[in-house]
Amino acid sequence: MRIEKIAQRVKCDIASCGKTAVYTVHGGAGLARNINLCEQCARELYKELSKLFVPKSPQNVVAKAVKDASISLYEAADKKSGGRK
Repeated sequence: MRIEKIAQRVKCDIASCGKTAVYTVHGGAGLARNINLCEQCARELYKELSKLFVPKSPQNVVAKAVKDASISLYEAADKKSGGRK
């Protein structure tokens, strides 16, 4: 799956919209079978998806590594910085 800007004039696939689509979400089929979104609907979809899928913060990744490796947080931070202070 990939998202690209499109040059063709196609309507946004959100039922209540009707604006010209700017982005298409490729699912492996032709343009007619893709999800086509205008700028505003793409931004709203992004905003709503970000509520469901929150990336892990770097601090959580370090804390998990410390817990898994049984080393102190200071040792993990030291390794991450390459020993620089």
